[in-house]
Amino acid sequence: MRYSLPTSAKQYCFRLLIVALIPLSGFSQTEFTTWGNITGIRIDHQLMEFRSSLVLVDRNSEERATRKERQRIDFQREQGKKIFSYAMDSILWKETLHSDQKESTVVQIDFSSTVDTLINGAYFRIELPEEFGSDTEFAIKTPSQFHLADINKSFDGADYKAPSTSVKVTSPTRELNILFEKPTEVSIRALDSIHPKIELNFGLASGQIPAHTQYSNTFTISASGVIDTSPIELEVFPDQLGEKFDGIGGNFRLQNPRMDPQVIDYSLDNLRVSWSRVEMPWRQWHPDHSKNPIEEAKNGNLHPKVREAMEMAQRLDKMGIPVILAAWFPPDWAIIGERVRGANPDGTRGNALDQSKKMIIYKSITDYIAYLEEVYGVETVMFSFNESDLGIDVRQTAEEHNILIKELGTYFRSRGVDTKFLLGDTADANGWEFTTIASTDPETRPYIGGVSFHSWRGWTDENLLKWSDISKRVDVPLFVGEGSIDAGAWRYPQIFEEPTYALDEIDVYLKILNISQPLTILQWQLTSDYSPMSGGGIFGNDSQDLYPTQRFFNLKQLGSTPKGLHAIPITSCEDLVTPAAFISTRKNKLAVHLVNKGATRNATITGIPNRIKRLKVFTTNQEKSYETTKTISVRNGSAMLELEGASFISLIDD
Repeated sequence: MRYSLPTSAKQYCFRLLIVALIPLSGFSQTEFTTWGNITGIRIDHQLMEFRSSLVLVDRNSEERATRKERQRIDFQREQGKKIFSYAMDSILWKETLHSDQKESTVVQIDFSSTVDTLINGAYFRIELPEEFGSDTEFAIKTPSQFHLADINKSFDGADYKAPSTSVKVTSPTRELNILFEKPTEVSIRALDSIHPKIELNFGLASGQIPAHTQYSNTFTISASGVIDTSPIELEVFPDQLGEKFDGIGGNFRLQNPRMDPQVIDYSLDNLRVSWSRVEMPWRQWHPDHSKNPIEEAKNGNLHPKVREAMEMAQRLDKMGIPVILAAWFPPDWAIIGERVRGANPDGTRGNALDQSKKMIIYKSITDYIAYLEEVYGVETVMFSFNESDLGIDVRQTAEEHNILIKELGTYFRSRGVDTKFLLGDTADANGWEFTTIASTDPETRPYIGGVSFHSWRGWTDENLLKWSDISKRVDVPLFVGEGSIDAGAWRYPQIFEEPTYALDEIDVYLKILNISQPLTILQWQLTSDYSPMSGGGIFGNDSQDLYPTQRFFNLKQLGSTPKGLHAIPITSCEDLVTPAAFISTRKNKLAVHLVNKGATRNATITGIPNRIKRLKVFTTNQEKSYETTKTISVRNGSAMLELEGASFISLIDD
């Protein structure tokens, strides 16, 4: 059965075109988000894009779809299968992904409820990208016979709705085939009358759902299309010197005494770590405000967690790595009310500091920094409360953040402590408003040593430019205090070994480096938590030997940028290639980093200074681990090279 959406409903003109889709026989890989929604099938390194989700439509026709941090998730890798398990209150989903042949992925969906419930429908949804526009055609195979009663009304306004066994969707440059193990109802909706946005919904269950009854179906999805290997042009602008880049940094918050040491040792032995961020275990340092914590420590009552954190800071300091202190958990006496675990009834998190104990708080923090310097020889460069805009775990308003920096900064100086503050240190890149009051207060500015945000969410161009502006306003460097892309991934840590996660993470880093120009990105973490290492028992991987993952080699490659280079603008004519570039003030050292999320293609880079004659090319991807692939010549300010698909590529002067 061939079908096109009706023009009467949506003013579309779908027409049949004969298209030649390139036969494909090489590299193939299914890509998905950290929460399990498929983003497409990568064929010969080009992503044949589409987006999937699991959708529950309740009895009131309200939808709940799988989204980032919107449901409980578990993820497991088992013999080539990727298994995501979800809980939406009483509703349970399981999605199993694997490939049985080139250019395809097999998706098994299991759905059930722990209680009797009534729903409008449970669906596996696919949203088509813009390549499927007004020329899209559908070939729908239906069972040999079906009745009008087989078509329900779960999606009002659907342009097509009927039981089916397969769907083929064709546009001039793309083709998508979906085969079903069991016949199921398919609804097709065109959602935008100007720029077609087409949505396919495949029914799994509807109506009365008895408790513990499992509904399942398996979908085999294959993709094909034109592989875009057209050459691209990039240009660097070496005369427009930006901010300095010191290289990568790392967080060293100790949480796992058994697993952390091996990862820390390997990281410090094999990475050039330029900056560090270490926890100040404030709650264990000063549990009783009636006692002097320095005297307690000198009398042998230093808590083991505090000792370990101070020894970590000392080790880093001795290596010449500057130390930033961050506090998470305050002592009970320093907060208002009972300690919050999770969210407050009003949705806020964490606890506000008790302002009636302000001076005790200031003394307690200063005592820690002074003791760390006196006994361990560590001069703390900066201090912050971790993500206090969100309440992880001290909660502050922007005004309280400003007052703390100003007043505690003054108190530091009265005690002879030179430590400054990390302004912001916000949970996400969209939290820049938290810094506005402090960054415009002339009395606060002398105590600010750096500006910081965390890269878990909100890395839009607009937000990244805001952070650059704030850094310039207070005339101090910008830091990415915690670098990575999914704050909830500790719940399903096997995702860290997925190539998609590795490529997405380094892609975000290059975007930040190009737009915000931070002094460093401090990876979260260079311990066993969110680790770029695996094996040795980390994340339940009982492989005897510890080994670096693709994420580790991305860090090593980015960290190979010669220290002290300055960011310079670099332009790319292809959205799938994310660039960042750095140069020395004498213009005799250059580093260009590129993430190619598309197919393998040739690239030309222009604008290179005449003093640079050769560039070494390094590549990290699923097959290569920070490998030197070639050395290319620079002629008349121009260099040509092949960019491997789905790869992180760096060019550094030889």
